[in-house]
Amino acid sequence: MGVITFLLLAVIAIGAAEQRLPPPIPPGTSAIRGRVLDSTTKTPVAGCAVRVGASGYFTTLVSDLAGAYELTNVGAGDYHFLIQCKSHLPQCLDEPNRCRVEVQRDQEREGADFLVAPGAVVRGQVLTFDGLPVTRASVRLGRGMKGEPTFALVTPAITDTEGRFELVNLPAGEWRLEVEIPPVPGGLRPPIVYYPGGLSWEEAGGVALEAGMVTDSLTITVPRINENTLTLVLTPPDATISDIVVSVLRESPLAVQPITLNSEGIGLLKGVVPGRYFASARAASRDKQWAAFEVVDFLEDNYEARLQLMPAGHIAGRIVTDKGPLPPLDGVIAGASWMHDGAEVNPISVDEAPVGADGSFRINNLFGTRKLQLRALDVNWEIAAIRQGRTDVTSSGVVVVSDATTEATIVLRRR
Repeated sequence: MGVITFLLLAVIAIGAAEQRLPPPIPPGTSAIRGRVLDSTTKTPVAGCAVRVGASGYFTTLVSDLAGAYELTNVGAGDYHFLIQCKSHLPQCLDEPNRCRVEVQRDQEREGADFLVAPGAVVRGQVLTFDGLPVTRASVRLGRGMKGEPTFALVTPAITDTEGRFELVNLPAGEWRLEVEIPPVPGGLRPPIVYYPGGLSWEEAGGVALEAGMVTDSLTITVPRINENTLTLVLTPPDATISDIVVSVLRESPLAVQPITLNSEGIGLLKGVVPGRYFASARAASRDKQWAAFEVVDFLEDNYEARLQLMPAGHIAGRIVTDKGPLPPLDGVIAGASWMHDGAEVNPISVDEAPVGADGSFRINNLFGTRKLQLRALDVNWEIAAIRQGRTDVTSSGVVVVSDATTEATIVLRRR
């Protein structure tokens, strides 16, 4: 473990009561003295935590009004420092060797000074597209405009009732600002909003920060997100239909949101950003399973999708080989993944059924177009083709017919 990594872990351990702190530096006959100074004005910086580590030992000192610290009565060796101040950037995180101080036996090392850069400050306000304040939004420093990694030690700010925020102790440079707004009840998790108001990395503008300076009066405008509504309407064609389950899937980033219908069969989903969504429903009656779906390309404002329940379809399949006997099929699972435009809608949720020893399987209660796949198949075998009748549907998928059983064949071959 590196010394700076050790120092950081020790700092974390300070605030965790359940963890044991590293042992203090053992006594000796040497000393190290120095000051913590502002890198711009060269004036003393008081109240800084001067954290010192050496060979698994650790101690913390505090700079006084003159910026001075002293590490006394310690043994000879190499000591590594990490400086943390309230209004200055941490020192020695990225240049650990520069913050290494060596002391000999009986030596009193003087002048081990450390320069700390004053942090920048950003103040601003988060507003909706129509000028209303956004409260309890989380504002944080993102990546630099020139590809600099996120400065992890900056604490995010939470907007107040007027949508105002303040970020302190920021590094100089040109940086992105990121905002996470709270979701509305029952809505999708909103995407990150980038200053000055974009929803994508490419739309992000940079904020120029100078050491020790305040950048004030920034405004981050949140596009129309939480106000956008997708309305789902589902009227069961049969009074005996029950156990209705409705959900909406967002294509990117992948998210699935269950929808609650009221007594009139209407459900709402808020927080909808432009993109492609898949609305689906499944239900049961005394003797049938039902399904419905609609693909929604949401643009803005509001959209109403009407779901028409139809009797679900089924796939009866069999597995064959291009030549020779079947491989062992014990434990093999056949899956039917929902497809649209040649891509899987939800690759982590697949309708499945076990495969029999003779290679037969049946997957019930389906809708749409389905890509057949096999799980737990012998690694020496692979799918060569999938056929629906005489048609190769390996790429296009099996088209499920409502209230009917569609037959399909999976052809295997040795790798």
